[in-house]
Amino acid sequence: MRSWKPLKSVISPVRAVVDTSFWIDAWRGDLDEAEKHRIAELWRHGGGVLPQIVWLELLVGLRSPEERAHLMDLKAVSQWEPLSEADGMAAEKLAALLRKKGVVLAATDLLVLTVAHRLGLPLLHHDEDFTRALKLPDFAPQRD
Repeated sequence: MRSWKPLKSVISPVRAVVDTSFWIDAWRGDLDEAEKHRIAELWRHGGGVLPQIVWLELLVGLRSPEERAHLMDLKAVSQWEPLSEADGMAAEKLAALLRKKGVVLAATDLLVLTVAHRLGLPLLHHDEDFTRALKLPDFAPQRD
């Protein structure tokens, strides 16, 4: 089973796992200039990683045909990352590790962080729970 030690990997500046919270704020226009530049680079280079659980969260939250069209465009330019049984088991370990350190994440957030950790990629988000988790040394590679 995988341990939760910081991964040593070369992180491309144009690849990142993108969380639901970031995509929602992007759609609303609530990104700062640096974030707008970063997401444009991800789109341009196809480096936005779309975990299956993020897709599901976005799909469930659709409110209009326009949002559905936007979501389909997003999926077309993103790198699809399916979840596996191993991700579920790793998320269980992650939950225990975080709980010991006083951080509690929702199940979906645990899966998103697990995918980012497995891939050794930074996590783009607008979520205070992730901010607390990413302050831990175990997750230095996932900080953006």
